[in-house]
Amino acid sequence: MLPYMNRPLPDYDNPPVVETVLGLQFEPLPRMSNAHLGAFWKSLPPEWVAAEDAPSLEPQFENFTDAPNWGAFRFKLSSDLSSRVQLRNEANDRMVQIQNGRLHVNWLGHGGSEYPRYNLVRDGVIDAFNRFSEFAMGADLGEIRANQWEVTYVNRIEKGTVWETPNDWHFFRLLSDYRELNSVRLESFGGEWHFEIVDRLGRLHVHFRHIRRADAASEEAIVLTLTARGPAGQARNDTDWKEGLDLGHKAIVTSFRDLMSDAANEYWGLKHGDR
Repeated sequence: MLPYMNRPLPDYDNPPVVETVLGLQFEPLPRMSNAHLGAFWKSLPPEWVAAEDAPSLEPQFENFTDAPNWGAFRFKLSSDLSSRVQLRNEANDRMVQIQNGRLHVNWLGHGGSEYPRYNLVRDGVIDAFNRFSEFAMGADLGEIRANQWEVTYVNRIEKGTVWETPNDWHFFRLLSDYRELNSVRLESFGGEWHFEIVDRLGRLHVHFRHIRRADAASEEAIVLTLTARGPAGQARNDTDWKEGLDLGHKAIVTSFRDLMSDAANEYWGLKHGDR
């Protein structure tokens, strides 16, 4: 375990998180086809009741030897014929996503459902990895070799919670220097920031987006997405992918706390892990 991972992390009574994604990228399996995706679905327990296709995602790599690639939120569609399958459980609050080179598990918040906490989602992706590894070996596809870990938290911060107008967006510390200009008034904003996870263990990508319904001006929200990603693979003496998930989780929750104002942290019920 990384030496600082046992320190207490921030914890909230009512965090604004509405979706989490934990997973890994792995070296493509040369003999894997789309037919194997359906066969893998049929090998899972019956709680996984629905499947749908989605375009495959291009590989993403965080490295510190070449010019950094900061296109964390600009996924490109693959030009090959492979696809990604999204499997949903009966309660529609969990999803397994699998393609040749990717395995992710999502928790999906619907109708205010309570976030089940990181360890349960982590257990879910490890279980999915073990099942897929067993399936791949049984189908003579080869061993799953991870090359990157990834953690994403999507937060939806509704108007009427910690903000009412864009003038209140100083609750997000990266926007704390904003001041209303004399002749114009801010209506919306979108931006992204990129941080190294020291010491070059990965990166944290932060994406801020203001959304509103065209037919309901009062229904506005900030979607704040934090994605941590880093290299994995014992062949290169990188972080083990499961330790990488823990590292990414730590980077996200501590950064979320540090990016929020004291009033916002109090609103969501920060219990410990104070600055």
